[in-house]
Amino acid sequence: MLTSPRRSALWLTIGIAAFVALIAGCNSSAEPSPAPELPASSLSTGTRGKAVVTDSAWPADAITIDSAHIDGDTLIAHITHGGGCRTHDYQLVVGTAWMESFPVQAPGRVSHNAHSDPCKALLRRELRISLTPIADAYRLSYHREHGTVSLLLAGSSSLLWYMF
Repeated sequence: MLTSPRRSALWLTIGIAAFVALIAGCNSSAEPSPAPELPASSLSTGTRGKAVVTDSAWPADAITIDSAHIDGDTLIAHITHGGGCRTHDYQLVVGTAWMESFPVQAPGRVSHNAHSDPCKALLRRELRISLTPIADAYRLSYHREHGTVSLLLAGSSSLLWYMF
């Protein structure tokens, strides 16, 4: 049988081991988790690209949507923002949860990454973004080849119905 000092040492060792295991198993840092890594090819440099159907954290630098309309499978948006010293990237980001109505509604926004551009020139661009990923996501959800999605584009007052 263990004597009292040995028993205390054993319990102390077990307690320390349990504490270390508990600390090692927990990730309770006060630092916020970093934003998810986005593949470089996902953001379109320039004014052409494809919609991304996701809820991920994409850049949200200031942008004004002056007008927007849909032509076939393409969203055409005229935008304005500050900059002029660096390349800016744009992407249409659409949420993965459909808002059930007729037609189905999908919230979206134009993601703008200014890459910390310090310049203040007023830039105007015409974006042309393919909406086919939205049609593909709709087809997966509803098992229908054709449909209509009302795109609720943040910052735009335009009624945007995408029929495919």
